[in-house]
Amino acid sequence: MVRSLTLALLATALLGNASPARDHYYWFPASAEAKPRPWAVMLPRAAGIGKLEDGNQYRDLARWLNVRGIDALLIDYDAAASKVPTARGKTGPKLAAIVVDALADARAQGRMDMRCSGLAIGWSRGAEGALTLASADEGGRTGVRAAIVYYPSVRGQERPWRQLHPVLALQGTGDAVAPAASLQTLVTGRASTQVEFDVHLYAGAHHRFDVAHPVDDPAGKTPGDYDARAHADALAVMGLFLDKYAVTTAGCALD
Repeated sequence: MVRSLTLALLATALLGNASPARDHYYWFPASAEAKPRPWAVMLPRAAGIGKLEDGNQYRDLARWLNVRGIDALLIDYDAAASKVPTARGKTGPKLAAIVVDALADARAQGRMDMRCSGLAIGWSRGAEGALTLASADEGGRTGVRAAIVYYPSVRGQERPWRQLHPVLALQGTGDAVAPAASLQTLVTGRASTQVEFDVHLYAGAHHRFDVAHPVDDPAGKTPGDYDARAHADALAVMGLFLDKYAVTTAGCALD
């Protein structure tokens, strides 16, 4: 996995400035001011990005990040995959290769400065990509220095899992799609490491506990799996995690 990600990085460096997949990378800057800021890449659930309007879970989280001074890049990886030659193989490395392409494209536009702290956020299947970056991005070549995963799929992760960057996992105990037990097995079976893997369990919460509205209908009826208390606590925990690992404006002091 490490070798495949390294090859993806090298291949991307040889490409032209504009990625053929650029139209599938959605940019949400914290400010119109052209200056380096901390940043996050976001990898959605298998359901896709939906309509990026108020009420859409990804649009809303991008705004939450923006308020904290963090730029956000949402990646529609299903649409981008056919346009990224290195995006192949298992889900984790495939999504990580698309992130590499998206970051190279962003940097060609003067965005997502490598000198600033970077974060990968993934939901369900998208979490496979975030976890791969946390385990295979040797030396932080992409600039990703931490990962946050919501109810993550972990089936495609190598065992024993080799963790390189801090991870925060937000998981419901009532999740029948990506069970908490599978996540715990990944964590306890890691290769020896001192790097933090912080698992926050929400009693009774289901898959998609943070989805207040369907992604395709951001003003629509609230799904039954939504758990307002778990969602609010997850945001609070995320804020503490970002502060701890300096994925904040203070972590991008270039003066």
